Amino acid sequence: MDISLLMVHPSEPIRKVKRLKRTRREATSYMKTHPITNTVASLVKALTPRNRDILSRRFGLKKGKKETLESIGKSYGITRERVRQIEESTLAQLVKTSQGTTDLEKYAGMAKDIIARSGGIIKEKDLFREFGGSSEENVVNASLAFVLRLNKELVRVQENDRLHSFWALNKEHAGSFVETVNSVTHLLSKQKKILSQNDFHNFVKASDLPGVGNQTINDKHIQLCLNISKELDKNIFDEVGLVSWPEIKPSGVKDKAYLVLKREDSPKHFSEISKLINTAGFSGKKANVQTVHNELIKDNRFVLVGRGIYALSEWGYKPGTVKDVLVDILKKSSKPLSRTAILAKVMNNRIVKENTILLNLQDSRTFVKNNDGTYTLREA
Repeated sequence: MDISLLMVHPSEPIRKVKRLKRTRREATSYMKTHPITNTVASLVKALTPRNRDILSRRFGLKKGKKETLESIGKSYGITRERVRQIEESTLAQLVKTSQGTTDLEKYAGMAKDIIARSGGIIKEKDLFREFGGSSEENVVNASLAFVLRLNKELVRVQENDRLHSFWALNKEHAGSFVETVNSVTHLLSKQKKILSQNDFHNFVKASDLPGVGNQTINDKHIQLCLNISKELDKNIFDEVGLVSWPEIKPSGVKDKAYLVLKREDSPKHFSEISKLINTAGFSGKKANVQTVHNELIKDNRFVLVGRGIYALSEWGYKPGTVKDVLVDILKKSSKPLSRTAILAKVMNNRIVKENTILLNLQDSRTFVKNNDGTYTLREA
């Protein structure tokens, strides 16, 4: 829970929700009587036919889907660069002529309210969903993006390899958010392990990283990082990590097996691991039992500890036969070990019957049974 909620009157959160609902009702009512598509049509009406067509196609104002500079250039027999120049100059012209337009200011104000409620930053698709009820490409969302491009305050950051496109209240918010995302990503990469959502939030807040707009980083900022960054994500168990980690984006059966076995925190038979994969909710086809077994055999992250039973090597299990385990135990021991002590140590590393261990101890070429009943390794 956000501790700030404990510092206000109990009815304050309820009043905030009521104000939010009232604001949304007013916005919905305004959009019905003043459709944003009509507002945009009026704005571009005075443009030359070619410039109007280029802007409409670049922003998807007619069909909801944007066209590339190249496709528009080909239709007019001009270069991509020339299309870009026309787009920029026409937008600059509209910025000047549209100032003071009531509908324009009203819609920009609605968007500002949505962005402010989100923490000063919002993923573009989330803005579209809040504004028009859908995050998909359509003429309403295209019209909103166009209207906001004419606003001098709001800033849109274009999608790139690391971030989804997003909107900010101003340049300062946009710049500080990018820095925050980079810092959070770097912090998690040094942590080198996945975290639950709650632990992730606490971990980042404890680091004292700067937040958005000179604020101390808070839960909203952290959630925005997770929503907008392409390098951070959650797995199907709602755990957070880097997209490059197999625990977050498992690339095949072996990664899925690792993830489910790690969550179980105990050795499992390969058939049980297969069931766990298929019931976990991973996308893609069902895991085949034999395929799972084959992948476990080949991957060093897994150790065979019994008949078809596998554990994770990171739990301290080492590969090898029961005899190999016995040799390792006696090598590490500073004194001869009793049968009881040996059995206990082996059973901690392997899921086998006592008789199997005792049969291996009878190998006189490797093990020596002393007069007092203890065992040591035979010297080479």
